[in-house]
Amino acid sequence: MSKFLLLLTNLVFPFAALGVLLGFVFSPRRRVLKTLKQELKERFALQKAQDIPQGALWIHCASVGEVKSVSGLIKEFKKLYQKEVLLTTSTAAGKAEAQKNPDITKAMLVPLDFYPFARRFVRNAKPYRLFIIEREIWPNLIAAAEKAAIPVFLINARISQKSARAYKCIRPLFADLFGKVALAALQDEESAERYGSLGLAPERIMVCGNIKYDTLKEQPTKLAEAQAIVQKLGWQNSPILICGSTHPLEEEVILKALPVWAKQGIKVMFAPRHLERKAEIVAALQKQPLAYAFLSDKTYPDNCAVFCVDTMGILQSLYACATLTFVGGSIVARGAHNLLEPAILEKTVLFGRYFYNTPDTAHALLTSGGGVLVNETDLQETVLRLVQDPAALENMAAKAKQTALDFKGATQKIIDAVKNYERTTT
Repeated sequence: MSKFLLLLTNLVFPFAALGVLLGFVFSPRRRVLKTLKQELKERFALQKAQDIPQGALWIHCASVGEVKSVSGLIKEFKKLYQKEVLLTTSTAAGKAEAQKNPDITKAMLVPLDFYPFARRFVRNAKPYRLFIIEREIWPNLIAAAEKAAIPVFLINARISQKSARAYKCIRPLFADLFGKVALAALQDEESAERYGSLGLAPERIMVCGNIKYDTLKEQPTKLAEAQAIVQKLGWQNSPILICGSTHPLEEEVILKALPVWAKQGIKVMFAPRHLERKAEIVAALQKQPLAYAFLSDKTYPDNCAVFCVDTMGILQSLYACATLTFVGGSIVARGAHNLLEPAILEKTVLFGRYFYNTPDTAHALLTSGGGVLVNETDLQETVLRLVQDPAALENMAAKAKQTALDFKGATQKIIDAVKNYERTTT
């Protein structure tokens, strides 16, 4: 049954790929096809064997976030195996990020999940181990590796209830694939239960936590730069609310509350999740009555009340300068972004009810008292109340940091689990 389902996915693949391609051709986003020719060689596994490091540790990530989070593991894997590292990603941005890491021998785009492509890539690369990071479950990729007797590890893996329900429709396929997985180091108990229901043997499952939290830094790398920005704005003696990874509706709520906060001397910074929205953000700021500036501006007005962080890579350092923080993607249904980035810097964290991407950290922050649940109607008053009670805010911030520290340690647990696997199989 599993072989039939795998065959069926491969029969459907060419039609699905053609549909996606046609969709791009007739889409306003068709400009992304300009780089298509450059990608074809990697997407269709057309590289020659000599262009790929042979017998390397093969690590597959989705994109930038996963590539960054796995850097600590890569160092430890290299020590353990004494092998080169081949890293594939699903996106060009992820590949570009991987190319910055000196521990990675070669970074490439992963072949499309079509069995002939996956088999050709495996035969050319002859990888020693395959480590699949987080949610990148590609049946043909796993099947080709297992066919070549390459141990497959699911690392820092998680699976949503929705995905697990969908996978159960073709459970025989996943039961066969997961039945051969060497080890699954999962993020949480919920994922362990869901993978188990799809056929992953309990003795191969370990709950290790999330390696993303091991990358949290108590001393941000650009702290001096962030402090200089605050100094340039003249905000060093004012309470500052920093809103990270915001979406349009959340920005509407923030700008609506801005005049009330400004009367109490509260300054506001916000970092949009998607910087390509800048024209829309400029229009929104022009409609409100207070002075504003963008980080990319050369000069800032003396009476600036709201500041848009329109540059990548400095948000966490700016969090360190905050009196209070809000993490976006949570008042709108985006699942919430990284709640522990401000928490590790000893900042109280406000967030909305849509935290389904990070339920563990959200519940932990709420339970400890380091986080506060808000919505579009009470954000304004919550900020005022907390800023006006510095002692309570300081106490909450300390609890937020301890909560963040409690989530560290997943990297070492995963390394220990992999070492144990190697000891028991050699």
